[in-house]
Amino acid sequence: MSRLPNRLPKVFNLGREAHFNNAKIVFSRACSEPNPDYPRWSRKRIEETCWELLMNGYLNCEDLIDPVVTFANSPESYMQYVDQHPEQSIKMGVTF
Repeated sequence: MSRLPNRLPKVFNLGREAHFNNAKIVFSRACSEPNPDYPRWSRKRIEETCWELLMNGYLNCEDLIDPVVTFANSPESYMQYVDQHPEQSIKMGVTF
């Protein structure tokens, strides 16, 4: 039997941890299935609501799509911003 490191508490109640400190992972993808809010929020309703918020100026997405690259430069840019250095960009845009 291995020894626990001294930095751990003498009593570590996994039962309590499992019931009171549940991790809830939330993803920022509205199109993932299964949708936990279905049927109140169908995919169509989500798309219509997001489009309405965007078109009425309630959502500012300018800082999310950066950099914006030309179609001709998209293979190299994809490699740089998505494959090699994803921390440099949230979403890469492509103009064509």
